[in-house]
Amino acid sequence: MERRQLTEEQFDFVKQYVDLLGTIEEGFVYIIRSFEDYSHTESDRMLADIFSALYQAGQANETLQRIFQTGLQETIQRFRTVAEQALELEASFTDLKRREQIIIEGLYPAFRDWAGEMQRMLLPYVSI
Repeated sequence: MERRQLTEEQFDFVKQYVDLLGTIEEGFVYIIRSFEDYSHTESDRMLADIFSALYQAGQANETLQRIFQTGLQETIQRFRTVAEQALELEASFTDLKRREQIIIEGLYPAFRDWAGEMQRMLLPYVSI
């Protein structure tokens, strides 16, 4: 992706987006640990926060497409896989075993792969 100069507003937006991806990652780590360590009692709230943050990321993807017009489109489109896994999780939310399986085997790996690629592409724009 060709490196372009960002305005201050765009820089702030991209920085907040990258930070959001990191925060979602931390949330997933907490939730996965809660499956084995029952002292992590906030996992349901954390999962709700992740759903909210994923929605925000999905909305922000539209702005990123306008900022970067080329180069990120394919990676941004891969967010659809994350959204599909989130919908599958939502449909199985009351089945705790199935919920754990979807998070560990589907949603988190899809998010991790997609977010890692997004961060790899965006970090050069916000690294000082």
